[in-house]
Amino acid sequence: CKAPEEIRDVSYDDRYDSTVLDLYLPDNDTAARPAVMLVHGGAWFSGDKNHFERAARRLARSGYVAASINYRLVPEGRFPRAAQDVGCALAFLQGHGTEYGIDPRRVAIMGYSAGGHLVSLLGVAWQVDELEPDCAAGRPARPAAVIPGAGPHDLRDTEHGVVSDFLGGTPQEEPERYALASPIVHVGRDEPPFLLINGGADWLVDVDQSRAMRAQLRAAGNQADLLSLTGGGHLVSHGSDPGEVQFAVALDTPEAWLAVADFLDRTVGAP
Repeated sequence: CKAPEEIRDVSYDDRYDSTVLDLYLPDNDTAARPAVMLVHGGAWFSGDKNHFERAARRLARSGYVAASINYRLVPEGRFPRAAQDVGCALAFLQGHGTEYGIDPRRVAIMGYSAGGHLVSLLGVAWQVDELEPDCAAGRPARPAAVIPGAGPHDLRDTEHGVVSDFLGGTPQEEPERYALASPIVHVGRDEPPFLLINGGADWLVDVDQSRAMRAQLRAAGNQADLLSLTGGGHLVSHGSDPGEVQFAVALDTPEAWLAVADFLDRTVGAP
């Protein structure tokens, strides 16, 4: 299999310099392929689409179109702008299916940490008016599947400076904004299937956040699974050798990749 074709810095919203994505196109001639949109972490104020470069190449070698996106960061990307950007990027990919060989009905979204929060929110609130993008691509259609890695799903009682910076105040000052930004608040019927992935020893985003989101999704009749990686932290996980630890997010572990491959095959279908 040849290396994927890479198209860098495609603008999905021409109004801003930061609203660009990198496309990784597989070496096949299929006209309507499944795709995965990747959303980086960085506590909403840092990070870059290059963080998912290896993952995007791996997905493209497997036959998926992969798109790793940038979005506006705090302070410019203060909520709801970052969430609107992620929705705009999804709408752009869905609207350019013919150009990039994407089946718009088979676009999964995957993110880590802050990116995990943003894809989780998009997965259950893509139709919420307060989060609708005002970009040319417009409102996205429902994503086909959602893979949040170590993302916070309930921000309502979170006392943390990074969250306050993102949401523009404390939970006491902005309770409605904290609720609007919490994916767990928006869960209803007929949500996309979710695969939640979390390190069992993640001290930054406790696995209980993912457990609660799974429970809420299932209670509403949705498909939701959780992979809890024993001993895995937020940025440090077990390596391939016994006793080895490595700097790697939970989504980069072999266990996670096996689960993701199986989940994508069951939800968006094989490439």
